[in-house]
Amino acid sequence: MRILAISDEPSSKLWGDRCREALSGVDLILSAGDLPSSYLSFLTCFTNAPVVYIHGNHDDRYSESPPEGCLCADGKIVMINGVRILGLGGSFRYRPDGVNMYTEREMASRIASIRRRVRAAGGVDIILTHAPIRGLGDEDHPSHRGFECFKPMLDRFRPAVMVHGHMHQSYTAFFQREREYHGIPVINASTSYEFDLPETPDRKDPTRRGLRYMKKASRFE
Repeated sequence: MRILAISDEPSSKLWGDRCREALSGVDLILSAGDLPSSYLSFLTCFTNAPVVYIHGNHDDRYSESPPEGCLCADGKIVMINGVRILGLGGSFRYRPDGVNMYTEREMASRIASIRRRVRAAGGVDIILTHAPIRGLGDEDHPSHRGFECFKPMLDRFRPAVMVHGHMHQSYTAFFQREREYHGIPVINASTSYEFDLPETPDRKDPTRRGLRYMKKASRFE
C-alpha cells in the first residue's frame, strides 16, 4: 500500500493543477493535522484514495467546516482495505483555552479509553497522531513538546508505523524525516511524504503479507 502522509503546510505540488498527476499510485492519504479543510477536500477531487485525517492544535475550525469527502480518525479506529488506523489528534497543552490540546494525563486517558476497541479490531497497523513522541523529534518548549504516554502505547499496540506532524521542516536545518522507536518506524509527515506500509512488528497478519517498508525518496520532497 502506497501512503501519502501530509501535515502542517500545504504542498505546492499538490495544491495546484498537477494534483492528479502527483497523486498517481497513492492508495491512502493520511493527514496528521493543521491543514486547511479546503486543502483536504481539494485532494479528494483528484484521487480515489481515501483521505483520513485527525485534528491538529490549530484545527478548531473543523468543527464548523470539516473536510468534505474525508474520514475522521480522531479518537477512533478507521479501517481502509483491511488496514487499521488509530487516530489521536491534538498537541500538548501550552495554553489553558486550547481546543485540541491535552495534558499528559488527558492524552493517557484518551489512549486508555480506546484500548477495548483496539482489542476488538485485533490490533492496529498505523497510529496517526499530530504530536510527536516525547524525546523523539520534539522540543522542550511546551508548544512543541511530545507526549510521554505515546511510548507505552507503541510498546503495547506494536503498530507497523507511527505517523505524526506538528514539527515543521522549517523549524530546523537538521530536520529528520524518519526515526525509530523500539523497531517501529516513526515518520514526520511535515508538508508531505510518500512511503509504503511496513510489516507489523512481531505479528504476521494475512491481510498485510508481502508489504515492506521502502525507504526511498518521496516524489513530494
